[in-house]
Amino acid sequence: MRILLVEPDYRRNARSRIEKARKAKSSKGPDDESLWYPPLGLMKLATFHRMRGDEVKFVYGCNINLLDESLLFSSYDAWDRIYIATLFTYQWEPTKKTIEFYKRLAQGDINNIFVGGIMASLLPEKVVKETGIYPIKGVINSPHQIGLPGNANIDLLPPAYDILDNRLYAINDTYYAHTTRGCSNACEWCGVPIIEPGGIYYINIKENILSLRECYGDKPKLKLMDNNILASDDLERIVEDLITLGYGRNDFTDTIIPKKRTIDFNQGLDATYLTNDRMKLLSKLNIKPMRIAFDRIQDQDEYVKALEIAKKYGVKSFSNYMLYNFNDTPKDLYERLMINIKLNTKWRNKIGNPNASIYSYPMRYAPIHSTDSPTTINQKQVIYTHGGEKGNQQGMCNTIHWNSRFIRNVEVMKGVAHGSISPTPSLAKRTIGGTYRQFVANLYMPEELLRNRNKYERKVYKSEPKRNPGTGDIERFRSFILNLIRQNNERFTQFHKAISQNKKTATKEYLAKCKDKEITKWLRFYLK
Repeated sequence: MRILLVEPDYRRNARSRIEKARKAKSSKGPDDESLWYPPLGLMKLATFHRMRGDEVKFVYGCNINLLDESLLFSSYDAWDRIYIATLFTYQWEPTKKTIEFYKRLAQGDINNIFVGGIMASLLPEKVVKETGIYPIKGVINSPHQIGLPGNANIDLLPPAYDILDNRLYAINDTYYAHTTRGCSNACEWCGVPIIEPGGIYYINIKENILSLRECYGDKPKLKLMDNNILASDDLERIVEDLITLGYGRNDFTDTIIPKKRTIDFNQGLDATYLTNDRMKLLSKLNIKPMRIAFDRIQDQDEYVKALEIAKKYGVKSFSNYMLYNFNDTPKDLYERLMINIKLNTKWRNKIGNPNASIYSYPMRYAPIHSTDSPTTINQKQVIYTHGGEKGNQQGMCNTIHWNSRFIRNVEVMKGVAHGSISPTPSLAKRTIGGTYRQFVANLYMPEELLRNRNKYERKVYKSEPKRNPGTGDIERFRSFILNLIRQNNERFTQFHKAISQNKKTATKEYLAKCKDKEITKWLRFYLK
């Protein structure tokens, strides 16, 4: 059979990156951390079909070259099967566009078009209603799920890395695997219980990793995609397998230039399961970085305890996820960020060098049963409202809720350090604000100011590279917005309503009718 594997074009600036990759002289991409995550499901299907003797081709997005190619074949012979992967539910529009494109390629015959993945599992009824295709839900464990005979567990097959362009996908130094499937926590913001129900608490990956090394070379990094590995009763067995594969503390690759092997528990570890006994096991591995989730302020005691245990067992590098805009407030997120800043301060020695460091990764909530954008507010009823009494600035700041502007500005803040908040305390405070009120002012701030801090901020911070003081517009805006919040009158309400939507049309409409010179000055910054 002729098999076509498709990943939809849902990445920003994907076309330009693909074009640059084609023109690049090097056949190898940059560091894997700056490249795209590979579509593991499609890669395992590639292995499965090759085992059957089928011809396999992978494409990204709506590949118009395939339309010309299909003219060489009859409508039924061009592609015997087309598999289309799906990812997040908010990527519905580009995914639907991709499905409709390949329906045209199949000349309307949808019987051999298979749609699977995260979105397909979470919104199966929508896929059927809008495309006519019944999706494959969950993990593909059996060929029978895709209408083929056989007993192979497709999910346990080694992925075919060679179908991807290594100048685009993060496969140069990295292998990916699951040693468990599922999670028993059933957090209401998470789709894992739907996508991976039941749970598998031990998967032997030794044979797969060894076969991958034989095919593609000895790559130093192993990213484990388990959703809650610490909940497994077979953790000791998993660690033993990883040590056997050479991911211990002092293990190196068997390459001409040896590289230190590392493990990344990429989905994050659950602090509630991180006991001394489990950390003693994990300490046998070369984990870099360790990721511990901190999704709720109520978990702060367990979170701090887990970090201290990990540090005691020699972990020096943390990159910790923080869910926000799900039944929390900006104050909640700020408090969690400050906990990391305080730990980073505490963990510095007498001359200021870190003994261990934490990068904070705020992650905006994306609804799992909706196609809304991640900037959509979970607390929709409070987009334009504030609590607190007039004249009480602190009370007002304490009662603000998320809106689209605030969510966007958090993303801008963390973008300064490639999606994270710096572990250097002074730089972290510069990014989010040295006080909660400064954080609130940053949430309101025009993106032009926030993105170009060096140009507009007069204060020069201790740990930042040497620069000349900026214009001072950042300091002036903070004074303006905090005074406006304190007033809590119609003037504040109209300004808040205009800019909180994060839409230039709303800002332009208010600017056209606003007679307040102080406010119009700042409104123009939102339109740059």
